Amino acid sequence: MNPTSSPRSNALARVRIWDLPTRLFHGLLALAVTGAVVSAKIGGNAMVWHSRLGLAVLALLAFRLVWGLVGGRWSRFASFVHGPGALMRHLRGQPRPGEHLDAGHSPTGALSVFALLALVALQLGTGLISDDEIAFTGPLYAWVDSELALKATSWHRSWGQWLLLGMIGL
Repeated sequence: MNPTSSPRSNALARVRIWDLPTRLFHGLLALAVTGAVVSAKIGGNAMVWHSRLGLAVLALLAFRLVWGLVGGRWSRFASFVHGPGALMRHLRGQPRPGEHLDAGHSPTGALSVFALLALVALQLGTGLISDDEIAFTGPLYAWVDSELALKATSWHRSWGQWLLLGMIGL
């Protein structure tokens, strides 16, 4: 031990990363997406809840986009947008001196956050314009061409669903 260093200098410092609104967003989004998946699998009368939960996801995403611009330091998107150089240094495990790629979202974690937000937004958007041709139409169905609505429905029920679930699983 260096005689000039104190015993506390080698200890890890505690850093509070996510604020309460961000923590609430994470929990509520997980609950809303889980509920939307379950209600879609049940079908029938549960589709009313699927729609409501989809709108809850819309509200949560809108909040997160705003909070990502004006929220606390660690909640702002700017705090975890990393350039290609930082990504490569992170992958090699060779950060620059003083570069803390392990606090908050790492460069690879940030990529997964943006991919997950994009997939949730795409799944939400396709649900808003969907039409199952039986009993359910999304609230924005009337604003789009029926061919686009059918393509959106197909994506929403197949690829979109499985990509989103796969990403969540990762």
